[in-house]
Amino acid sequence: MLLNPKSFDKDGSRSHGEYAARLASALVSGGDGRIRLDAQGRNQYYASAAPSDALAYGSSTISSISDHAFETLVGRWQDRLHRPVAAADYAAELDAIRYRLGAYFGLGGEDAIVFAASGTDLEYVGLAAAYDGCPITAVLLGRDEVGSGCVHSAAGRFFAEETATGARVVAQSAIDQVFAGIELVDVAVRDAAGRPRASAAVAAELSLHIERAAAGGRRAVVHVVHGSKSGLTLPALADVERLVATHGDAMTVVVDACQLRIAPHVVRRYADLGCVVLMTGSKFAGGPPFSGFALVPAALRDRAQPLPQGFRRLANRAEWPADWPGADCLPANGNFGLLLRLQAALIEIERFAALPAGRVTHVAARFSHHVMRIVKRLELAEVPGAGASCLATETLRTLDLSARWPQCDFDTAKAMHGHIARQSRQWFGQEIRLGQPVKTHPLLDGRMAGTLRLSLSMPLIVEMAAMDDMALDQRLDRDMSLLGAAISTAGAMALDAPQPAPIG
Repeated sequence: MLLNPKSFDKDGSRSHGEYAARLASALVSGGDGRIRLDAQGRNQYYASAAPSDALAYGSSTISSISDHAFETLVGRWQDRLHRPVAAADYAAELDAIRYRLGAYFGLGGEDAIVFAASGTDLEYVGLAAAYDGCPITAVLLGRDEVGSGCVHSAAGRFFAEETATGARVVAQSAIDQVFAGIELVDVAVRDAAGRPRASAAVAAELSLHIERAAAGGRRAVVHVVHGSKSGLTLPALADVERLVATHGDAMTVVVDACQLRIAPHVVRRYADLGCVVLMTGSKFAGGPPFSGFALVPAALRDRAQPLPQGFRRLANRAEWPADWPGADCLPANGNFGLLLRLQAALIEIERFAALPAGRVTHVAARFSHHVMRIVKRLELAEVPGAGASCLATETLRTLDLSARWPQCDFDTAKAMHGHIARQSRQWFGQEIRLGQPVKTHPLLDGRMAGTLRLSLSMPLIVEMAAMDDMALDQRLDRDMSLLGAAISTAGAMALDAPQPAPIG
């Protein structure tokens, strides 16, 4: 779509408006079709390219760029927004991001960081790190609670008809012949009633699949989740440690931490175990959609096979470390949009890192308190979580709509989510963004129950951490009242329910 510079002219300066419009256009370049904007200036997840005044509790799905990050990027790039980034500059900028991410996570300089245009694309990094010439068995944990395209990318297949490099491909065909024979195994994270499975039971099933793969001369690429769509972490880290101790080099563990609701010291523990850790900058981090980065321990990088030629359609040279075997086959192009999105995410990560841990914990605790109040007020329920307290459970809550509306299934919840995103400004004078529904448990007739998610992001926590306790509670009370009214109104529209509850 064409972007109107006047819509970004915040300070009355025509030049500022032009720079802002150029930046907004650049931010939606260099990705697959999911990043493109519709006539209303939103992508398919209702996120905008420019900052939004939306009441944004949807960072479990995606986030829009903050005012702070947007203005920082305008100031840094305004004289260069009219031209593509040169390959050498792209490489230098990505190396700088590698260094700063390494500092945030406390990594040694020997570990590799690979960039990609989405969390779904990061699955290919895990395959490249694991491939040793043997056929692969990909064990995907919780397919309904990770990225929807991961069922394809984890199996070494294209998940769409276009890649982030602009290559036209055949969806669900192999990205390279070496991955054409990948066997995909699906392991559930919840039982038939929607309760999280016990960590030990999940680990035991993963172990069984590893043994079966080895017996068949195959290498297992085992996915675990740290902060799924509904906040689950399975198996527990102690059980991952036992899997590594038992199976060692017979497998490669890929940690889906794409929500980024994970503490730096936990990332380091996974890395020390030899796990590939996948993270994104467009959910909890609060950066613009879409960007991702994968941590690959040095030992895996050092023994990796040369990168298959099929990766030429997926990535550019600078996105992979200079010393990755075979990466010189990749085109030496720049992806300005991805670079900007990564820089915006890093701005938010570093602002968040400067907060005292106690303030983060306090904001998360008050958020949880106010979410529970709205759950009770609306006669909803929470989808059961794994119980352990961590960033994933403290900053993300999944609401079970079927507790109030027994007929509310997954498709109805999707309709409600769309109504809220498109019409909340008309209803309340305030745009509202919630997390998309996620499939967590079935209704009595077998249909999947309707859910919605509320989540905090790094920028939102930074904003709230600066408030005193009274102001924080007033803000959360107001926000949750609006969210509750939006859910009630959308439920009335989608289910022909009684009149919506009043605000407050």
